[in-house]
Amino acid sequence: MTKLENFGNPLHIKGLGELANSINKEALLNQVGIEAQKKRIIGILINRLRFENDLLKFPEIQEEEIGNPIFIVGLPRTGSTMIHRLLSTDINHTSMLWWEGRNPSRLENEERGKSFKRIEIGKEEVELLLKASPDLLKIHPMDAMAPDEEILLLEHSFFSTVPESFMYLPSYSRWIESQDHTTAYEYLKSFLQYLQWQSPSRSDKRWILKTPHHMGYVDVILKVFPGAKIIQTHRNPLDTIPSYCSMVTTLAEPLTDNLDLSLLSNHWEKKLARVMEHCMEVSRFNPKKFIDINYIHLIKSPLHELEKIYEFIDKPFASTTKDGMQKWLIQNKQHKHGQHNYSSANYGLSDEIITKDFSKYIDTYIS
Repeated sequence: MTKLENFGNPLHIKGLGELANSINKEALLNQVGIEAQKKRIIGILINRLRFENDLLKFPEIQEEEIGNPIFIVGLPRTGSTMIHRLLSTDINHTSMLWWEGRNPSRLENEERGKSFKRIEIGKEEVELLLKASPDLLKIHPMDAMAPDEEILLLEHSFFSTVPESFMYLPSYSRWIESQDHTTAYEYLKSFLQYLQWQSPSRSDKRWILKTPHHMGYVDVILKVFPGAKIIQTHRNPLDTIPSYCSMVTTLAEPLTDNLDLSLLSNHWEKKLARVMEHCMEVSRFNPKKFIDINYIHLIKSPLHELEKIYEFIDKPFASTTKDGMQKWLIQNKQHKHGQHNYSSANYGLSDEIITKDFSKYIDTYIS
C-alpha cells in the first residue's frame, strides 16, 4: 500500500462512487467477482496516487509533447487490433503495452526506466486471466508485452466502459454516457506524457492509440488532441456484434453465478449502435480527419490498406517498414489461437434486430 493521499480530480472520484453503487446493486458478483473487483479498484486508486505524486515531484512530465497521435476506432472485431499492431512495428511509432495500461505508475523506489517488476506483475495477471477464461485468446490476442487498448489508462479516470465489459452495470453505463468526457481524455493525455517521460526514447515517436470506446468520444478526441488523425475500421455488424458479445460474456462468466447472456448482450448491442451513430456524425463534419478501412479489404490485402493509411497520415511507407509488417503478418496469422465461433442467437439477439439498429451504418459503409 501507499501513504499518499492525493487522488487527483474529484470528478473522477465521483465516478468511482457511481461505479461502486452500480456494482453493489446490479452486478450480482460471486465471491471471485467481489475479490477481483476489489483488487482492480484498489490497484487503480494506488496508480492514481503514485501518478499524482510523480506529477508533483516532476512537473516536467506535463511538458512532454504528444504531437499528432493516430487513433484507431470502430466496432470491436473489425481489424483494429491488427492495424494497431502493424502500425506499432514502425520504429517511428509507439503504443501503450498491456502491462503499462494496468500499472502505468512507477512503484515506490522504482528508478525511471526500470519497470521490471511491473512487467512481471503484468505477465502474471495475463496468465491468470487466460487461466480463468481459456477461450479468450481466440477472441483477443492477450499479451502483456504487446500493444493494447489505452482504455486501460482511461479506466483510471472511472470514465470508461471497462467495468461494463465484464459486469452488467446499466446505471453506471447511463451515468458514463451522460458525462462530459473532456477531463477523462485530458487525463489520458497526461498518462501518455507520463509513459513518454518514463521512456525518453518515445519522445520523438508518434503515438498509435486504439479502442472501440473512442467511438463515443471522437469529438472530445479532436478537442484534446487537435492534431489527431482517426482511422475508422468497418465490418458487417452481423459479424462483429455477436463476436463482441462472446468476449464480454466470456469475461463475465467467472465473476457471477447469475450470468444472463441475453441481458448483457442486448445492453452492448444497443450501446454500440448509439456510439456508432455519434462517430458517424462527427466524421461527416470532419472528413479530413478520418479514413475508412474495410475489414474484408484489410484481410485480403493488408499492406495495400496500410499504404492508404500512410498516405492519409502524410508519411512515406518505407520498404523497411513494409518488411517489418510482413514479418508480423507471417508470425500472426488469422486464427493463430483457434477459430472463434459465435452466432447472434447464442446471445438472445437476432440478425433482424442488429440490421435494424445499425441500418444507417450498414447503408453507409457496408452495402
